[in-house]
Amino acid sequence: MEALRILSAEHRSMWRLLEALDVLRARAERAGERPDTDLLGLMLDYLDSYIARIHQPKEEDCLYRVLRERAAVSLPVLDELEAEHRRGPELLAGLRAALLRFSRDFPAGRDEFVARLEEFVRHAQEHIKKEEGRLMPAARHILKPADWEDIDRGCFDPAHPLYGVAAQAEFRALWTRIVNLAPDPIGLGLKRVEGGPEFGAAAAVAALEVDRLGSHYGRIQALEEVSLRILPGQLVALVGANGAGKTTLLRTVSGVQRASAGSIRFQGEDITRMRADRRVRAGICQVPEGRQMFGPLSVEDNLRLGAYARARDGVEEDMEHMYSMFPILRQKHRQAAGTLSGGQQQMLAIARALMGRPKLLLLDEPSMGLAPLLVEEIFNAIVELRRRGMTIFLVEQNAYAALSVADVGYVLETGRTVLSGPGQELLQNEQVKQAYLGM
Repeated sequence: MEALRILSAEHRSMWRLLEALDVLRARAERAGERPDTDLLGLMLDYLDSYIARIHQPKEEDCLYRVLRERAAVSLPVLDELEAEHRRGPELLAGLRAALLRFSRDFPAGRDEFVARLEEFVRHAQEHIKKEEGRLMPAARHILKPADWEDIDRGCFDPAHPLYGVAAQAEFRALWTRIVNLAPDPIGLGLKRVEGGPEFGAAAAVAALEVDRLGSHYGRIQALEEVSLRILPGQLVALVGANGAGKTTLLRTVSGVQRASAGSIRFQGEDITRMRADRRVRAGICQVPEGRQMFGPLSVEDNLRLGAYARARDGVEEDMEHMYSMFPILRQKHRQAAGTLSGGQQQMLAIARALMGRPKLLLLDEPSMGLAPLLVEEIFNAIVELRRRGMTIFLVEQNAYAALSVADVGYVLETGRTVLSGPGQELLQNEQVKQAYLGM
């Protein structure tokens, strides 16, 4: 059923964009703002092209086709969904025309534009809810393993002219353009950079091994016999509720919090008693919870501080790479870090840690307090770093987002690791669904 996972992931991305459109609709309706035709046009282009070229072909050619062969009579919802597919371009064409009139004749045309945008957003959201709530559960019940093999083969075709690898890369680039144009609190500023530094290195031992680790705050035990292992180049996620001990574990690994039992080995070396500054020099860099910028200092100075423990050679080159990866930081490089938005500060916090050229990157709640589109971009950045070979230990309360991108996941409860396994397997675990995914 990998195809359903892919389609649901696409639904989540489209839903985030629809929510952003709804924010812009509310601004036009309540504040009477002139529409940003470049941004709105780009968002509509993305949805129009993505649905027509990536999403619907997979649904209709793969999932719908097999369902019609197996249970067309018992699934009238298929007729409803296909009718909605046909109606979508009509709604979009009307919305584009209304946007043009509103932009040209502002403030005249606002009511029509607001109404058409609301209709388009609601239509798309109801369609997604119908597929997720009615069609997909029926498909899981009706289809057999051989059917899913047929569907999965179609969805995974890397050479497909509509939704293969080349098309996916094109739409990732378009998404980045949208985020760069979007105003706070919608936008951020991130782009994928080819040819940047590769962080990974071949190693015969684990990057990090935590063995029966304990830690206390006075008499209160925060961690009890926590064990986990991270291999070089892996993205490992730790999820759990507030107060489970996630941040304490990261602080203990980075040396800020003292271990009271057990051991921590980094690239084969026991660092349990090593000072925090020496761990940074050894290659462990942390992006702390809440960003913790040096607010009065400029963006540029914050980045330079990230490289304080390394040799000066290559610092300017790495600064340029950070600006290329996160264009918004270049625009604001002389601005005080404390004046940046939350999303921009998170990008700066990640870039500052990368300036230390880490062998292990610790990320503590990177999505905290961010709007949905910003969360999407933060996790895009994390996935891109993992693609380049960076070893990442991600602590995150957003269990779905973390486990979706993780090679391996651990679940922490009241200071103990209670579950572990591949990220995708944990997403399907009933205990995880009930406790952390609201399912």
